[in-house]
Amino acid sequence: MSLERLKELFHELNCVQYGNFKLASGGISYYKIICDPLFENPEARGIIGKLGYEALQEIENGKTCEIVGVVTGGYEFAKLVVERAGRKAISVNPHNGEVKGSPKDGSRCYFEDIVTKGGSVLKCHNILGRNEKDNYAISFVDRLEGAEENLRMRGIKLKCFLTKNDLGIK
Repeated sequence: MSLERLKELFHELNCVQYGNFKLASGGISYYKIICDPLFENPEARGIIGKLGYEALQEIENGKTCEIVGVVTGGYEFAKLVVERAGRKAISVNPHNGEVKGSPKDGSRCYFEDIVTKGGSVLKCHNILGRNEKDNYAISFVDRLEGAEENLRMRGIKLKCFLTKNDLGIK
């Protein structure tokens, strides 16, 4: 039920806008997904944190992954998850290479709010140093522009809660 409610909140909070927008990936899009209103809404924060925590538990399944928040909305997402997990997250800025926290060489789970081609997650993975461990990315929206395949080719498994199609974007 919470996933259905999250879809409703995307629309209630006007998180999808139409126009002509330049994306972080450098591309141009006729729509933009803005997650800031979700992070400011207590109900949405609760849903996002719960979904992220449950996805992390499913991925870890007895092992522990380092939680990495991609600076933008991904770190906000990671903070909601670590609050529930009683753990810490590191943050990585894919634009300037800044790392906050102490990364370890083990399995990682990257948190990102929206994925397009997966470039921000891949940059963070390169900044931290690629590893041969199991690596994952969790996002709550996939724009369906190649992120899953691009990440998979580099050994990162992607889990998304919603796609642009789920949000009614064509």
